Amino acid sequence: MQTLADKVAVITGASRGLGYAVAQELADAGAVVVLVSRDEEALETAATNIRSAGGKVHHIACDVADWSAVEELAMELEQVLGRCDLLINNAGIPAPTSMDETSPEDWNRVLGVNLTGAFNMTRALWHLLKLGESGYVINISGGAGKRGGGSPGYGSTKFGLEGLTAAIAASGSPHAIRATALYPGSMDTGWRGAPIGAKSAKEIMDPREVARFIAYLAGTPDDFVVNEAIMNPIAHPWG
Repeated sequence: MQTLADKVAVITGASRGLGYAVAQELADAGAVVVLVSRDEEALETAATNIRSAGGKVHHIACDVADWSAVEELAMELEQVLGRCDLLINNAGIPAPTSMDETSPEDWNRVLGVNLTGAFNMTRALWHLLKLGESGYVINISGGAGKRGGGSPGYGSTKFGLEGLTAAIAASGSPHAIRATALYPGSMDTGWRGAPIGAKSAKEIMDPREVARFIAYLAGTPDDFVVNEAIMNPIAHPWG
């Protein structure tokens, strides 16, 4: 296993939920974590908490669907830290759950964050990922990325991340950039307003446990890649 000490890890959607748990886990492992989120207030709180626990943290408020904002983020990251070793594309938003309910505006909004956002971040940081000849991109999909679902927008973006991950891996291989698509099932993050702590760990996964697996992936040797991984609570082994 490789050490994560002083590796620069960029996590989107990092102010809460899985993104925040990943930031905590990677900071505990010694990485310099860069938290990215649109919610500046929640982002500052998350960064303060990680810093108070002894973590090395930098935070940048950014809408990943906005290419110009992402370009500015990349410039700031290059000026302040000079590199990017690990990118976790975790930012995502829900969408209406049926075709009847989904407007073109809904479609464009969820596509912009969940899929275009992952492309924007990867493309803007590509030159920094290439610098160390050991960059790693982990795209967070979900059960909808394998089985679809009622939501046209959400399901399509999560399926799209599989194709994007394959493209990142193909372009990155000459530069030893790896890419993994991760498909976590139900997590106890309060997604869509669900009450946190109401279900057992067998029914819904603790995001910190999923984060530990992501940290494990990040520490694997760079001469092989886990193309994809599916995780589900034991009570629902197929999602």
